[in-house]
Amino acid sequence: MSTRAPRVAHFVRKNTQLRASFIRNQIAAHQKYQAAVVWRKNVSKPHDGGFADFDQAAFPALDLSQGEGWKEKVLFSGPKMLSERQVNRVLEFLDRYRAGLCHFHYGSDCGVFFPLMRKLKMPSVVSFYGYDCSSFPRRYYGYGATFLRNRVFAHATAVLAMSPDMKADLIKAGCPEEKIVVHYYGTDTGCFYMERAYPEKQSVNLLILASLVPQKGHIALLRSLERLIGSGVDNLSLRIVGTGELEQALKSYVLERNLSRHVAFAGPIKYASEEMMREYAMADIFVHPSVEAPNGDKEGIPGTIIEAMAAGLPVVSTYHAGIPYVIEHEKTGLLAPEYDADALSIAIERLVRDAGLRKRLGLAGQQYACRHLELGRKEAELEQIYDTLLGFGTWVRTPLREKLRLDAE
Repeated sequence: MSTRAPRVAHFVRKNTQLRASFIRNQIAAHQKYQAAVVWRKNVSKPHDGGFADFDQAAFPALDLSQGEGWKEKVLFSGPKMLSERQVNRVLEFLDRYRAGLCHFHYGSDCGVFFPLMRKLKMPSVVSFYGYDCSSFPRRYYGYGATFLRNRVFAHATAVLAMSPDMKADLIKAGCPEEKIVVHYYGTDTGCFYMERAYPEKQSVNLLILASLVPQKGHIALLRSLERLIGSGVDNLSLRIVGTGELEQALKSYVLERNLSRHVAFAGPIKYASEEMMREYAMADIFVHPSVEAPNGDKEGIPGTIIEAMAAGLPVVSTYHAGIPYVIEHEKTGLLAPEYDADALSIAIERLVRDAGLRKRLGLAGQQYACRHLELGRKEAELEQIYDTLLGFGTWVRTPLREKLRLDAE
């Protein structure tokens, strides 16, 4: 490889998505590549997109919403695409920046840039994250899948799936299997690592840190909590951190079921802040019972699960999407079937009653996360994918292994 590594341009539909920790970290943690960012829409909502800090001034950037005319507005609001003038602006930006590769985030959003992709004379990578390959292909009576096939799969050089489960969803949506690379983007485990004691306690603290949306499984968690308290296991409390569309419904459920003494809503917090670290430090058990939402939305691999593992917390989650590829039941955490409040309550009760089990699973999960899911390690794998697409290396198929846990072997 030359001494000057090619530069990569990262594309998002709206600038606030750069605050999503899983996108922000991939851009900010590059080891030998330099990054630029491009977005189509500028948004100023405080909690839109994510909760991480992203310094836009640190990267060459192109805001396509600046100087847009009526034609651009119609094309974006209607057929969801760039104008020829915007395509030329991007091409000029890529040429001026000397970019060698484009990385698009979210498959459904990548479709907005397809007029550009048709004209690119460089490799392109598209990262899928969850709903964009689970529920989106079913939307509009199946047009979502056609949208992805024609606008994304036909033009992308490589398509990144977070887990084998996501790979299967992409193939079902029409993506050629040979284009798919299974790659988990990684978590900054060093940021969340904690030395932790696991004492016997009279009252045990549960934590869920996630957007308040259906696929996070908050209702199943509250039902399991209700069962535990009803059976006499009431030496526990739950903190719900986050905000989202279900906030009022969840608060109403807590009031109606008389759970207020055991449940507290903490609201949203900034990614990697002291407040966030304090939540992980105060907790004894992390619970994240992801489910497939009624509209088909699925998770990828929830980042807060890996953060909690890095913090040494024993994790209770579900057999959902990519989660079983990072948590091995009874070894690095406990898993329950989706929507099974009884199984979830049994898993939680085991950890509430047994400090030794909390310690064993917490330490094992921490060791696994820090060794095999760490951001730097995964960023190096991402750049190896870049290298291969640019012809600087051999396409190594081992990162496509069917289970991420095989990293340990």
